Amino acid sequence: MLIGTVKHENLTPYLRNIADDLYPKVDPAFMPHFQEYIGMLGNIPKHCETFFPYYFSIWFDNKLGPRITELARLAIAQGTQCQLCQAVRYTPEVQEKDVSAVPGIDSSTLNDKERAVVRFATLFGNNHHDITPEHFADLKKYFSDEQITELLMWSAMALGLGRILKVTQLVSAACPLPDTGAVDWVKQSKKAA
Repeated sequence: MLIGTVKHENLTPYLRNIADDLYPKVDPAFMPHFQEYIGMLGNIPKHCETFFPYYFSIWFDNKLGPRITELARLAIAQGTQCQLCQAVRYTPEVQEKDVSAVPGIDSSTLNDKERAVVRFATLFGNNHHDITPEHFADLKKYFSDEQITELLMWSAMALGLGRILKVTQLVSAACPLPDTGAVDWVKQSKKAA
């Protein structure tokens, strides 16, 4: 970690409550990294108190629903290869078989609506220049403009926070951005779109 962190006992009550709520959802192997992440946020408690209500609202109180939201987050995490992002599960509606399907996109565990989101989120997180009007047309088959805007905002949040983990070296140096031309499942997402 390239910047200092605040120990759990020194976090504000607000951040301690968030940490205590999220810790049970983290793979124990990644708990030290997640604790450092929360500790890093402890450097800016005032901003966290204004940021997290928005963040949790776009995450948990949207019209996409928990399964679609989590699939989008995991599609971005698969692309960025952020180990911490991949290790956390926030809803029981997404099972490990679904997570395994994300790289292949066209698994039988995902329906057409979910595949449209995963294709879009995969490109959003890996090569947003490859997102075309056809991707939006595909999303519009299943989602309102409000829901698509929520997906955009959620994808930006998931991608941005994942990048923070990487640039602060909170995750391993083995967490590279993939060469999108060499990753089979990104190629598949382009063909399927």
